[in-house]
Amino acid sequence: MIDRLLKSALIALPVAVVIACGSETKTDDLAGASPRADATKPIVVAAGAPVVVGISMPLTGPSGTGGLEDSAATLVAVNRWKAKNGSLMHGHEIRVRAEDDGCTETDIAEQAAKRLASAPSVAGVIGPYCSAGAEKAIPVYAAAGIVAISGSATKTNLATDQPPGGFFFRTSYRNDLEGELIGLYAKFGLQATHVWVVDDSEAYGQDLAKSASDIMQNNGIRVSRESVRVGEKDFSDLARRIKSDNPNLAVYAGFNPEAALFYRQLKDAGFGGRIGSVDAAASVRNFIEPVGSQLADRALFAGCAITVPDDFMNEFVAIHGSKSEDSTSLAQYADAAMILLDALQKTAEEQPDGSLIIAPGKLREAVAATALTDGLSGSVAFDKSGDRVPKRGDDLKEFVDLATAAQDVNAFTNLGLVPCQVQDGKLVNLLGPHAGEIR
Repeated sequence: MIDRLLKSALIALPVAVVIACGSETKTDDLAGASPRADATKPIVVAAGAPVVVGISMPLTGPSGTGGLEDSAATLVAVNRWKAKNGSLMHGHEIRVRAEDDGCTETDIAEQAAKRLASAPSVAGVIGPYCSAGAEKAIPVYAAAGIVAISGSATKTNLATDQPPGGFFFRTSYRNDLEGELIGLYAKFGLQATHVWVVDDSEAYGQDLAKSASDIMQNNGIRVSRESVRVGEKDFSDLARRIKSDNPNLAVYAGFNPEAALFYRQLKDAGFGGRIGSVDAAASVRNFIEPVGSQLADRALFAGCAITVPDDFMNEFVAIHGSKSEDSTSLAQYADAAMILLDALQKTAEEQPDGSLIIAPGKLREAVAATALTDGLSGSVAFDKSGDRVPKRGDDLKEFVDLATAAQDVNAFTNLGLVPCQVQDGKLVNLLGPHAGEIR
């Protein structure tokens, strides 16, 4: 299975793996290679060489289960694109090269970007995976003129503050939008007057906690803030303080296992208010199973996996070996791969000697002009910064302001943002076509 192949090939960096959608080749072909350093210089795919799509995701470690699942979703999308458009792109095989980017381990993410920017025939990248790693990787791709499309890096300013050239895009939503959804639920769903927000001191968690807190405070809700450390296990004192303070809602902005431990210890302390977390913690394997389905029941998550069609999941299982239990971004990564391949097909120019020339600026413009109306995560386009919007020409701020003014939480599904709740040991989406009922 692809997860075992990737794990075995990437357990010790800097070894990488190239997957030809069904076959794999272990390789360490980058000894002495340097990353591309000229964003205006064409990417050349030599005659007979494959067009390579890079994957930058965590393939080992705490976030490896989700990264492996999203890598498999990317492979499904590549296979589907080939079934629709032909197995070759302008006469060249299409392959995928995966690099373990360490998620929040920023040095590893930067090294993964440098390796992909050094590898021959890499025409674009799917990823990076996590916000902290993306901050270090995005400048590498910008300098190389390599388009990177993330389905999961949500830190609010990643696209707006990227280097000149605009080579970073994302099919994921932004943290401030997830914070907006939390704020709307707290104000109009719970009629909350007091909320505790705890973050994990990492870039992703702090950004999301600030966004949610600002929105709730603007709506007249009193917010208490606390930061903890990644790797912390004992939240008992914090749990007792929150229980004593008796807020309407307690939110943890960060990853598992800390989110699961925080939830469990709040329950153990006797806290009776609502408890919620964010997309990074929404996992059957890493949240519900450690906490226990009975105790985890009614836990809320602001961002959750979009239900994918049965035929897509069947193809996913054929590659991964089991259904997804950890990723919240299968649909977003499948859409990212489709967008990149469509843009490459439009812009790659075949040369008389059989090679391909890909002009970075033209590829970037083709991705920016995307209007994917039938994406698995919904309709996908990009604004001028590279952030996701429902359709071409939309202004993200205007779209969100209108939704907020109308208290229309359903509008957020048009950005691929779907909240969910633990019910009977499962994550049940609360918005969208497969929505259940909040309880």
